[in-house]
Amino acid sequence: MQANPICVQPQAQYLDNYDNFEEVSATFKPLQKIHQPLEPEATFFLIRAPTKDNIHRAIKYGIWTSSSRNNKKLNDASRPVYLLFNVTQTSHFIGLAKIISEFRDKMHFKYWAEENKWFGSFQIEWVFLRDLPYKELIMIQQSSGKCIHELIDCTQIENAEQIYNAFQDQPQKSCVLQSFKELDNSEKRKRNERDTNPNFDIQFQEYISVFEQMPFSFSVSSYQRRKQQQYQNQYLQQCQYYYQSPWYGVAQPTFWNSEFQTQPQQYQQQISNDNNSGFYQTQNYNRPQTQNIQLTKHLQKKQQVQNKNNNLESPKKL
Repeated sequence: MQANPICVQPQAQYLDNYDNFEEVSATFKPLQKIHQPLEPEATFFLIRAPTKDNIHRAIKYGIWTSSSRNNKKLNDASRPVYLLFNVTQTSHFIGLAKIISEFRDKMHFKYWAEENKWFGSFQIEWVFLRDLPYKELIMIQQSSGKCIHELIDCTQIENAEQIYNAFQDQPQKSCVLQSFKELDNSEKRKRNERDTNPNFDIQFQEYISVFEQMPFSFSVSSYQRRKQQQYQNQYLQQCQYYYQSPWYGVAQPTFWNSEFQTQPQQYQQQISNDNNSGFYQTQNYNRPQTQNIQLTKHLQKKQQVQNKNNNLESPKKL
């Protein structure tokens, strides 16, 4: 597969005021079927987000994605699939959404909070959007003995109907929409930074071209490691001749031809005698360049002494 040259992005949408929920739901299509009834034999998964930024995008544009492993788990789960959202280091769940599409491995959103980390997407619509304290679901124990909010990201949850009823009975006191003005500003900054940076698009296209070949096994970190290893291998291949022999690629002085090539048999016999002790532990490792340097230093010192003696012997000017 080849990546699409242009990945179409949802148009940015912002409101001046998020206090009127009817206006909000009319503006954002993923909220237009809010409070829909629970479908039978539903499968629930817990989604733990590090911040509200990505949930903010999921509410406005009706998309969600995760790591390749989690995406495969969600895609293979029996339908319908519901996602219970919460943010780490908080004391409440944020809302409940339903997946309404298969995993789309060519639909990539550029403006997640993390740069070039999430690829592909599910289309979702929201069932509830209100804060539900953890204590309201603390009595729903899982077979592992843990409470729901203690589970790791993308863990399947039992007792789906009780969770739905808890949201339905919870009064609409507060929800994540109250912080949307601040989150909108964050999204505007992300869009501006990435739209004005041509290097971002180049790297984004590179990642999605690889991702689309392996959507359920792709990892940015492993891809970067393989790429770095490839660069290292290419560098070692270019520099390999430096490690084949101490003399390989080294400019040889003129006396090398006269001294060693005129007596090849004697030189080969000397090398064979030194094989037991190792080539690098013998005098053969003294390169001609080193000898030339020592000879040059000796001649320079001798010339300096001679010049000094000539100065002493020369008659002083009156």
